[in-house]
Amino acid sequence: MTPSETLSKIRITFKDMGLCQHDIIVDVAGVSYRISFDPDHFVVYRINRCKGRGHHVPGWPVCLVTKDTIFEECSDEGLGQDHCSCDLTIEQWLELAQKNTESI
Repeated sequence: MTPSETLSKIRITFKDMGLCQHDIIVDVAGVSYRISFDPDHFVVYRINRCKGRGHHVPGWPVCLVTKDTIFEECSDEGLGQDHCSCDLTIEQWLELAQKNTESI
């Protein structure tokens, strides 16, 4: 599937959930992530809540989809091996977003 097709699929999912341009915060294995979508991009951002080492780093993207790009940290050969790497795919992020909005 092309990046543009993937973004269209995500757009439909978020529209069906009524959550376009809303952030969803989820916790996975004790780590917080912000899932957000607007018509131009889908992004999952790891939130660094560390008060010690690395406190100056607010977080980093672990998944990004635009009409031209798909980035998944778990699929990146170098980043996927890092101890802070997230193992979730786009489909898994969408499932988490849906589960975390059912009670809203």
